Amino acid sequence: MATTRLNQHVGWLQKYITVKLTCKPSKKEDRYKTITHIRKTFLAAILAFLGAIFWTSPVQAGGSWSYGVTTTDTPTMIDTSKTSAVIDTTNNEIILPRSAPKTASFTDESMDYVVLSPTKIIHYSFNGSTVQENTILSVSVTNPVAGIASAPYPDVIVANGTTVTHYSFTGSSMVSNPVLTVSGMIGIVSIGSRDMDIGVLDQGQVKYYASTGSSMAQVSALSITSGLTNPIDFALSQDSYDAVVLEPDRARYFAFTGSGLTEVPALAITGLSGAKAVATADGEIAIIAGNQVKHYSFAGSSFSYNAALSVTSGLNSPTCVALKKGSYDRLIVDGDQVKYYQWDGTQLVYNPSLSATVAGLSSIGSYAPSAVVQSLAKSTGNPCDNVRVRAYHVLPNNTSVTWSVSADGGTTWTKKWRVRGLAGSTVCEITNDNGATWTPLGDMTKASPSSDTPELWLQLAAGTSVVWKAELATADTSVTPKIIAQGGVAVVWEASSKPTGSFSGLPGSCFVTTTPTINWTFSDADGDTQSAYQIQVRKLDGTTVVFDSGKIAGSTLSYTIPTSNQPDLSGPLWSAGTYEFKIYGRVWDSKGVASDWFGGNYFCVVGFERPRIAEIVSPPAGQTAPDPNTASTHIVITPGMSVLPKVKAGAKVRLLIDSIGPLMSANATFPYLSTQATTDNFSAGYPLGNAVNRWSVEFWTDDNVANCPTGTIVKMNWSGVSPKGNPTLNAPPYASGVVQIEGSVLDDWIVILKEKN
Repeated sequence: MATTRLNQHVGWLQKYITVKLTCKPSKKEDRYKTITHIRKTFLAAILAFLGAIFWTSPVQAGGSWSYGVTTTDTPTMIDTSKTSAVIDTTNNEIILPRSAPKTASFTDESMDYVVLSPTKIIHYSFNGSTVQENTILSVSVTNPVAGIASAPYPDVIVANGTTVTHYSFTGSSMVSNPVLTVSGMIGIVSIGSRDMDIGVLDQGQVKYYASTGSSMAQVSALSITSGLTNPIDFALSQDSYDAVVLEPDRARYFAFTGSGLTEVPALAITGLSGAKAVATADGEIAIIAGNQVKHYSFAGSSFSYNAALSVTSGLNSPTCVALKKGSYDRLIVDGDQVKYYQWDGTQLVYNPSLSATVAGLSSIGSYAPSAVVQSLAKSTGNPCDNVRVRAYHVLPNNTSVTWSVSADGGTTWTKKWRVRGLAGSTVCEITNDNGATWTPLGDMTKASPSSDTPELWLQLAAGTSVVWKAELATADTSVTPKIIAQGGVAVVWEASSKPTGSFSGLPGSCFVTTTPTINWTFSDADGDTQSAYQIQVRKLDGTTVVFDSGKIAGSTLSYTIPTSNQPDLSGPLWSAGTYEFKIYGRVWDSKGVASDWFGGNYFCVVGFERPRIAEIVSPPAGQTAPDPNTASTHIVITPGMSVLPKVKAGAKVRLLIDSIGPLMSANATFPYLSTQATTDNFSAGYPLGNAVNRWSVEFWTDDNVANCPTGTIVKMNWSGVSPKGNPTLNAPPYASGVVQIEGSVLDDWIVILKEKN
């Protein structure tokens, strides 16, 4: 294809040259200049075109996308085929589907039907051309969740959360019939009727009740009390004791064996998405899945999809389907409309004359226990290995939203975080084991797009197709969690490649200091900058941590390993008992994505550290004397120190200093003015040649204030000899010195003259 395009452009350029040459210049020189100019133009155009075709700048990994739950962005952001939650683009929110699977039903084989409104159950009768409300057969109700016709005609049953009430016709009105009423439920989701028997879906069980003559009693043989997985509706066969139970992704068929109901796996209908309601009649099954009503007919040994009897378009949010016995007619509740469909010989056709609109119908029922919303895949160009998704929520008590991400288009999912509604509060939790355990981060705002929470990043196997999935759930079917838009944004998700780092500038020999500065380089395929870093020093085994800087915010590419300034705490490298180490690090990019640990580079140190005054004999007034035997009282000479410990001229001072590395010898001098302090008792606390040593030395100045006046700074020079390097520690520049003179020990002597007798 590129060759074809190239030939086309070359042909165009040749025509361009021909046109130019037909415009003859007046002079030969001008003609030559024109031809030369055209040749250059032609060559430049060819080179530019070749570059456009054959050269492409490197594609960076990563990306960021946002979704506002609108009619505009939903088609390009949400995979509706894998979404069972309700995408409400009017209110810009995602909620659980409201489950109202039994709000309309046929009364018999006529065109009459009943519909449940928030305040009454309405009986619609056919008048020859349309349907109209039969007020005599209406029943006033309170807080209903389901209502359908029952036997004998024109009786109905209506359920609230705990009771299914049977209403019988007296000849003039409808009244409740306590003998045929069932109570004692916890949270009724759906009901069914077979003759005067009642089925109830409550707490994940299908319970069947029959009349004893004086009350209704549960029939265990016709109940399904175990083995169901999140059932959302059921349907009772009118020709047998068989039943169909609907779960979110399948319909399970239970056949009566004469002694009980047994599941028949061969008759199951699988592969459903967003299932809401089920109906059965004459061996046919209709199921609402998403915004379609799918019909299944028995075909010898199983149920098969029947496209002709399915309604796959024209529905917005169907919640209930009812089949009429003896025909293909059906009712579909869609919002506040009850839509009547009839068979015309080739397909089902909507009949508005037989349909009805019932105010408030869409508000009846309960929310489904769970539902899923899934995004469409977004390409990242080059492979990415870190994904983060954040969203705004409304979370009533007992609700939750659990978020998973994938970098391979949804083949592999990993849970990362969830938010839950508690009594009066919310919590955001993360998981590092795909949901086995959860760790609290804070309230739900930690997961909002306005919070830059790095803990929400999830590292995955690298991929180029990023998808997120949110699982909405409620333990209280009267409320729903919501994913909401704020400022036009509901969900934000990002993909990034983790940054990398490597150490640089490590010496070929040992550092001649116990506080070496470590340098590294930072790289990120997304073009992000460094936002934080962490340095670890480990022993040569690579696992024993000697020093850990912790996570430090900043873009600097170097770090100086510190030493302790506390007398009773040795420096981290000295305390390790070795002078040979490995250095490790990790970095974070500006999105908060962490690199893997890098490094493992060898380094060693030889040097002195932590000079400290352990003893001052006869300190001047105002100077606290350290206790030689109590390390916490020793006075550490810190880097840059200018206010030094005070000592008297001629007073003995004992100084301790630590060293790292195999020193064969060490030497210390303490110059002041133009002379040197006297030293004595120079010793090492550990055998010479060990990896670490602790040195002790005593020194004192001249006691004559003429030679060592007040204010004199006594300096310090340490040097060592080692096959790994010859370290020094001099003050200055390490500090302004080690001690400052104030007074003299001679002041402690008092001369008393006695008169001679």
